[in-house]
Amino acid sequence: MRREWECVHYYYYYAEESRQNQALYRDINRAANDEYQAIQYYSALANMAPNNQMKQTVLGIRQDEIRHLNAFSRSYNRLTGGYPDLTITAPPKSFREGVRESLKDEGKTPAFYRGIAARTTDQVTKRRFLEAAEDEARHEQLFRQIANQLGIRE
Repeated sequence: MRREWECVHYYYYYAEESRQNQALYRDINRAANDEYQAIQYYSALANMAPNNQMKQTVLGIRQDEIRHLNAFSRSYNRLTGGYPDLTITAPPKSFREGVRESLKDEGKTPAFYRGIAARTTDQVTKRRFLEAAEDEARHEQLFRQIANQLGIRE
């Protein structure tokens, strides 16, 4: 009877671990896809910028997103052997709307990335997500500065 219980316990333990890993992989895929969409969105947003300073700020943020996409894709491949599913997104309707949306998105992202970092045991992936969380918090501040210059209130 004890041996049978050990087998059942072993099965449930590893089934739960597998579910947790699948959720982690889904979140890493989502993070990579979010970065891919941000790259597209910020390309369009930069082209709408009212001045060169704001354009360069958005392009700098876009460069960070490219780096994050590459890092997250490598982590996803390292953990799953596959590649993330990436989809396109609609461009912003205006620069003001794009800044407003970006400010919201960049504000939520650090917590999401820290959550991924907390759940992975892979130290490379953990470091990548913690570094990206710091970048995203900085991006929020940069978009906040742009919003203030444009007189956008949250």
